[in-house]
Amino acid sequence: MGAASAFVVACGGGNGASEAPEEAAPEEEAAPEEASGGESIVAESDIAPGEALDFEDGGEPAVLVHLEEGNFVAYSAVCTHAQCAVAFQDGSLACPCHGSMFDPANGAEVTAGPAPEPLPEIPVEVRDGEVFRA
Repeated sequence: MGAASAFVVACGGGNGASEAPEEAAPEEEAAPEEASGGESIVAESDIAPGEALDFEDGGEPAVLVHLEEGNFVAYSAVCTHAQCAVAFQDGSLACPCHGSMFDPANGAEVTAGPAPEPLPEIPVEVRDGEVFRA
């Protein structure tokens, strides 16, 4: 409702119109910064080794993988070839569009298909039994 109020003031004209958008902008800019880092993705115990979880990172599809040796890694789930959504399958991240495969245990390096580069990594850390976006 604060944005609607600022809009009404801005549309009303007068000297207050130029001040209202300036006050609203910092609030809107602060929210994405808080949302982009430090968020808990899932409890560590909710994903067994060798399994994965789809999540969103800044509104974009992402995947968190609990590697067999116990570490957690996360990557963008957008294929670097044609921007299709990849899925965790038999220990790899697989693109259903053109067959690209990525190895989550080795920096999501391309192991098959036309993808030109690995999936972008998303930094994560485990604290107090939770996996967080670092």
